[in-house]
Amino acid sequence: MRTTRSHEEFLTELAALIKKEGIASLSVAEIAARLHCSRRRLYDVAATKEGLLLEVAKWQFQDSIEAGEKAAAAEADPARRLRAYLGAGLRAAETLGTGFLADLQQSDEGRALFDEFQLTRSKGAREILEAGARIGEFKAVNFDIVTEVLLGAASRLRNADFLRRANLTIPEAFGEAYELVLQGLLVQTGEAQHRPVKAKLTASHVR
Repeated sequence: MRTTRSHEEFLTELAALIKKEGIASLSVAEIAARLHCSRRRLYDVAATKEGLLLEVAKWQFQDSIEAGEKAAAAEADPARRLRAYLGAGLRAAETLGTGFLADLQQSDEGRALFDEFQLTRSKGAREILEAGARIGEFKAVNFDIVTEVLLGAASRLRNADFLRRANLTIPEAFGEAYELVLQGLLVQTGEAQHRPVKAKLTASHVR
């Protein structure tokens, strides 16, 4: 077994564990044992279990935002840009277990982090939508309404109880919600000289 690893490798393993299982069922000692590290090494990251959860959430959300921006920048067509942007977020969410989501919901700071992340994501989507509407790719609707719909759906769909009840993963739930919104916003062929992107939005849509 390896006895040394870089700091980045350690943080990657820590994030993978917490994103999969959360922290409620794990003690600091158990986390240390699972990662084959000392408690001191964990305390160098954060002083408490909740602190570890929050640090991992910050990394996850920042990575997701950057992935969405990069994916969107690679597309010229507004509809494909939006699908790429949203799809990158769905792929990032595939690593989030129900325990992680439930623990974030139980934390005031965790909920605030999630809210801030989803607000940032909705602003990014709005910029793409507004740019597309200016050239006739998307319907010219009130994008304040669209933003609120996205944020309202996000706050409900990330709830672990809902996901269990609906028998969905978080990417599946968000993917269906995004598809509903997209189909309502895309300008159809009879409305303008535009061919809608027909591929269903899924976490694997954008490579």
